[in-house]
Amino acid sequence: MALELISQGETSNYYRNTDFPHLKFVERTDAFSVDDIIFPDKIPLKGVVLNQMSNTWMKLLEKAGIVQNPIIASDATSLSKLGVDDKFFGRMIAVQECSPIPIECIVRGYYVEEAKSWDAYKQHRNMYGNVLPPGLKDSQKLYQAIYTPSAKGTVNEPDSNISFADTIPIVQQYLLETAELSDEELSGLYAISFSIAQTIRDISMRAYHFAHEYALQKDIIIADAKLEFGTVIDTFTGKRKLVIISEAFTPDSCRFWSTKSYQVGRAQPSLDKQIIKRYARRSLKWDSLKDAPPTLPKEILLETADAYWNMYQKLFNRDFVGVTSDIAWDMNFAHQTVLI
Repeated sequence: MALELISQGETSNYYRNTDFPHLKFVERTDAFSVDDIIFPDKIPLKGVVLNQMSNTWMKLLEKAGIVQNPIIASDATSLSKLGVDDKFFGRMIAVQECSPIPIECIVRGYYVEEAKSWDAYKQHRNMYGNVLPPGLKDSQKLYQAIYTPSAKGTVNEPDSNISFADTIPIVQQYLLETAELSDEELSGLYAISFSIAQTIRDISMRAYHFAHEYALQKDIIIADAKLEFGTVIDTFTGKRKLVIISEAFTPDSCRFWSTKSYQVGRAQPSLDKQIIKRYARRSLKWDSLKDAPPTLPKEILLETADAYWNMYQKLFNRDFVGVTSDIAWDMNFAHQTVLI
């Protein structure tokens, strides 16, 4: 059976194949959003590089014993056996059916003056339950990284910054809607929800510290990161287990800076989606709360695409030619045809 499109997100499309009802197929597109507003343009081959980068990070996080992921297949050979067409190779993964937890888990390791989320610090030095010292300078590293989650909005709707305490009732509602709870579990639902919310926070912090230390060895600073989690049914135990979903440590979900140009007291040169954000806000005077998303010049889109591929190469020593050549070779192998 061919894949059937079942839903579309901001930057991903989701498919099913009735021959494999336990799987979901995720296509990472070239679309992009700013402040959860989808722009009309595309970043060339963005879906490919983000798919490759996120998959690599997820494997590293699992190997490090931090968190598992639901990925079943990502290479062309495996995907072709699941009914995936060639046009999706490189930008699609097959994952175990998952129930996403509607929380964006954001970890911040540096003060970012231009980020709207930091307005709370400027007003009263309290970042959604995290009390910080006065006088932080732009791009200054925090004494300790902080956890500032948000409640997920719908497509083209902004997320809402919340405190850790606010995540507990979200988890509680999630369990009521997705889990079959015994009377004993229902009576202790708040305690269970607190424990899960705490686990999500702790894994987010561990994942950030792991990625931050890894990136530093490549002369890259990860200033902050957004992660998402869900639950899947363990095939051996039949119980739910927590997994990382969506994407991990990509230029769409992190701020990347270079250690070689890093300087406290100013905004850092952008190596991620901030290229587009800055252009839209500064050059086009775009206000995400008032205006429709503008059309961007081709050179800005290409600059962003180059930044994404350069980041992948710096982190994992994999460039555009190598990745696309591997995809092409794997595609030929999937069809058991060798073209010379």
